[in-house]
Amino acid sequence: MSAKISFDKYCGTGNDFIVLDNRTNSFDPKDSNLWQRLCDRRFGIGADGVLFFNNSDEYDFEMVYLNADGGEVGMCGNGARALTSFAKKIQFDKTSFTFKTRDGIYTSEVLKDGEIKLEMTQLEEIRAIDVSDILKSSNSFYMNTGVPHSVYFLDSVNDIPLDEWGAKVRYDSRFSEGCNANFVEIVSDGKLKVRTYERGVEGETLACGTGAVASAWAYRELYKSIDSIDIKVPGGELRILFEDGKVFLCGKAEKIFSGVFEL
Repeated sequence: MSAKISFDKYCGTGNDFIVLDNRTNSFDPKDSNLWQRLCDRRFGIGADGVLFFNNSDEYDFEMVYLNADGGEVGMCGNGARALTSFAKKIQFDKTSFTFKTRDGIYTSEVLKDGEIKLEMTQLEEIRAIDVSDILKSSNSFYMNTGVPHSVYFLDSVNDIPLDEWGAKVRYDSRFSEGCNANFVEIVSDGKLKVRTYERGVEGETLACGTGAVASAWAYRELYKSIDSIDIKVPGGELRILFEDGKVFLCGKAEKIFSGVFEL
């Protein structure tokens, strides 16, 4: 590997990523120490994770995603939206993409207003779980929206000890691979406020796309079956659409800057 790494920095509602053009296989995703260093917010570039834009023989591209701890995960909704925006920059004549992830095949679209609409294809059946021994929540659910998520409905999410509760859920023995924790407040019909503790980041993120989908899905299951749900996260706004039996994650994903990191 060269002594310098050229990169783009992208942001999706506060969820930030280092994006690497890896079509020539210049970078090794298994070099976890390097990617941990680059994600470090004091000694590196700073990011929630690293996105690799790889070639694919069958699809428009392949997405490989590493969390800030250097571990690969199957899917990241905001990351997929960011990489779609990156793909649009490279393949400027295209607005729709089909791409491969470790978790499966996804499709995305760049809308006229600049929003990225991502179809969430990998959805496992939702089920209720008893977490009364972890925290006080009358309604809680577990599901997989590309990665495992638990959802907890609370009266308010403003002043909760999120890192403490989130860590309890993330490392609970009933979740063999660890689990992301989403704490949800119902603001009004079809409007939710969500805070997420994300495994791999090991703390709160400003937005989590798969967590927003999980929260909307649980709300729709438990409270009201509506087709459009607005999600307020610390980093901004997301929208979840339910259309013809499909689920879509919508929101802006923008390039922040480009740079060169010298090793």
